[in-house]
Amino acid sequence: MGPTLPREMKTGLLFGTFNPIHRSHLILAQSLAEWKELEELWFVVTPHNPHKEKGSLLNDAERLHMVELATARFPSQHACDIEFSLPQPNYTVDSLEALMSTHPSRKFYLCMGADNLLSFPRWKDPNRILSMVDVLVYPRPGADIPVDFPFGNHPKISIMEAPLMDRSATEIRARLGMLDSVDQDLPPEVAAYIEARQHYR
Repeated sequence: MGPTLPREMKTGLLFGTFNPIHRSHLILAQSLAEWKELEELWFVVTPHNPHKEKGSLLNDAERLHMVELATARFPSQHACDIEFSLPQPNYTVDSLEALMSTHPSRKFYLCMGADNLLSFPRWKDPNRILSMVDVLVYPRPGADIPVDFPFGNHPKISIMEAPLMDRSATEIRARLGMLDSVDQDLPPEVAAYIEARQHYR
């Protein structure tokens, strides 16, 4: 018998701007981890695209820091800044290749909302993505996957039966702008950080 190969660590990847990260993201991460027995879940923070209007998007370092604050209490959840060092605009296929090259001992799972799955056929090289990773899809309000969806029965795509993530960062930013309380929607560390700096006001 030859040497036993090390087991790959099952790691979920949740991409987003996280502007800001909120409790629904953390609940979602836990649900995904339990569903597929993921050992870690990484929040991959997407940098600001210099070709797009900045609007209410905080700078990259602050959004990354808020994810670090939010996940500090959860040993299996981490912030990831891989896209900060990659050419922009960021394409998921390129980010996955960089992550797999940097972390060969991990088995990555790409986590996305049903709304993103609907646009997946238009992504850069979706078949290449499916050759590299399994895709875990969670429900999103108003994003019903049609029966004739091109990737509907793909063996690498799993669709979660779970509660909908009904909170959005857009809604939270709007309420912050109107000085409404959002403490129930934000991790306490993130709420304190936003309040101290008066972000989104």
